[in-house]
Amino acid sequence: MQKTGTNREIKRATLLLILLFVFIDLPVFSQTEKPDPNWDNQMYMGNKVALAKGNWRYSGELQVRLEDNMQSLDNWFIEGVATYLLSERIEIVPDFRISIKPDEVEYRPGFGIVYKINKQKFQYVNQLKWQIDIDTKNNFDNGLRYAIFMNRKISDKIISNFVFGVFYRWRDNFNGFEFVRFGPGVGYVIDTQHTINFNYLISAKNYSNYWGWAGIPVIQLVININKDYKYFPAKYLSF
Repeated sequence: MQKTGTNREIKRATLLLILLFVFIDLPVFSQTEKPDPNWDNQMYMGNKVALAKGNWRYSGELQVRLEDNMQSLDNWFIEGVATYLLSERIEIVPDFRISIKPDEVEYRPGFGIVYKINKQKFQYVNQLKWQIDIDTKNNFDNGLRYAIFMNRKISDKIISNFVFGVFYRWRDNFNGFEFVRFGPGVGYVIDTQHTINFNYLISAKNYSNYWGWAGIPVIQLVININKDYKYFPAKYLSF
């Protein structure tokens, strides 16, 4: 009976993924006029797979990002992360991302430090991450991210959260805060291996001569292959 139940949940998760990416494909190649630069409706959708062993946690994520009122492809990326659970409160997080954009490919190595506080039903996470962005147009940029994540367990099935993050950019023609993002979310625990996260982020992006605003629904399916970790890992998303 347990095996049948597990298979049913795996099929359910697979169906969610198929529907997710069918939904992605519909609007990406349609041509529409640019929206008002002061507001855009975007969307982030992805699937994350994670496994853990002792002090290490590994994950891979495929994510698609839409812009121009969800009618155009901004980028899709594949990201691999190796997290070392240094202690109950500190994690060391190297990662590597390859982003495919309509006119270029971007390679992004990064290194982060996470400080977390775990209570019985509450987790507070600080994330500081430095990254290098190298693209096929020979651009080489640096950036620093700082984000706060607050997660609260409402029940065995529901976890609420809130995120606030900023990104500071160094490049040849721009130095300064490139974007600020914040917003609430909720996670639904399907079973011990599958969780689906829903967030809505408000984003303010610096275009040098003006700030453009966007609303971003975020949908993420997380599949945990196992949970054999020494310390409870931090819960956060790529904002």
